[in-house]
Amino acid sequence: MMSIDILGYLAGACLLMMAAAKMQTHMRAFNIAGNIFFVAYGVLGNIMPVLVLNTIMIGLHAYRLSQLWRK
Repeated sequence: MMSIDILGYLAGACLLMMAAAKMQTHMRAFNIAGNIFFVAYGVLGNIMPVLVLNTIMIGLHAYRLSQLWRK
């Protein structure tokens, strides 16, 4: 297995943990972690759609997480 595959599996594991989380803050945090792994996966694999989408999603989840923390 190549190192790029490991990044994909780690990203998928984060998404599974996100789906199992009950608190929205935990869901956002796991999703950000998964997005970071997917960004690395996109960079190393030169897969622009994965890179662009997950970069945008990091910003979106970070913004929503900051809104939750302000409450």
